[in-house]
Amino acid sequence: MSVREVREMNDQRQVLVRAETRRVTVSGPGGGQETLSYPGVTLTRVCGGLPDGELWLPMGEQPSEADDEALIVALRAAYLWRLGRN
Repeated sequence: MSVREVREMNDQRQVLVRAETRRVTVSGPGGGQETLSYPGVTLTRVCGGLPDGELWLPMGEQPSEADDEALIVALRAAYLWRLGRN
């Protein structure tokens, strides 16, 4: 692959990072419904303007070292994908 071809491919690939809250509705006590909210980070891979994959990582109130490491690994993989290296 030439440098130009790699550059053109990379121009088509984007990684979007956004903080968002996911909500889940479940059956609560007494048969009612309860909505739970989970903050997190969404990584979206976009190729040629179209979504190509998405990963949501939860972020708790007290993030652990494991949470931080999971985010670092996911960001690294996403940016390598952006560069066409995986």
